[in-house]
Amino acid sequence: MSHRATAAAGRAIELALRDEHFHLDDVRRDLDDAPAQSTIYRVLQQLESDEWIEQRGNGWAPGMKATMLGGGDDTTDGSGASFEIDTDDLLG
Repeated sequence: MSHRATAAAGRAIELALRDEHFHLDDVRRDLDDAPAQSTIYRVLQQLESDEWIEQRGNGWAPGMKATMLGGGDDTTDGSGASFEIDTDDLLG
């Protein structure tokens, strides 16, 4: 089972951790069963209030938490591992 709002949050955090500026359509693009646009906006607003992302113009950019945790080459441990959120792990 997949929770659509959680999947949208995971995708937005993933984009932020990659240090990417993104739009709502970027969040929806890779989701199998994307939630309504209004739900994605609510998710993005919550992530903004939690300092994961910040709104810039008509898009979103990494916030303080994503910037601190995001990877540049100087912050990796050399293992080549990437960060992924598995909604099944979050939901049990």
